[in-house]
Amino acid sequence: MSVAKPDVVFAHWPIDTHMDHQVASACTLRAGMTMPRRPHFYFFEVNTDSQTQGFTPNVYVDVTSLVEKKKAALLAHVSQDGEGLWRKHHDLIASFRGREAGVEAAEAFSHLTRDSQFSSLPGA
Repeated sequence: MSVAKPDVVFAHWPIDTHMDHQVASACTLRAGMTMPRRPHFYFFEVNTDSQTQGFTPNVYVDVTSLVEKKKAALLAHVSQDGEGLWRKHHDLIASFRGREAGVEAAEAFSHLTRDSQFSSLPGA
């Protein structure tokens, strides 16, 4: 049996109004903390201010060239009202985070680390 040894793990920001997001975040963080070599944790936001609360990013990735691909992926989730979610949340957040990062569109992450030496995400 092979054991996963990730360098980077992405998880929901733990302070969220959606119970599933809270639990997924806690379980992911707990699993990562049991690894002999702890991975770098990057937390992401979901519908900031309506679900994600108190999110303070410290890493940005320019996703300007990927916006249409991201939108297409979201629209594939027909049961989740992808068009509404895109219009009300994702498009706005990408633009807002892009302004913070000085690009057209960005994804924002909060990197959890106990050291000051960490490698940036690709595109960051």
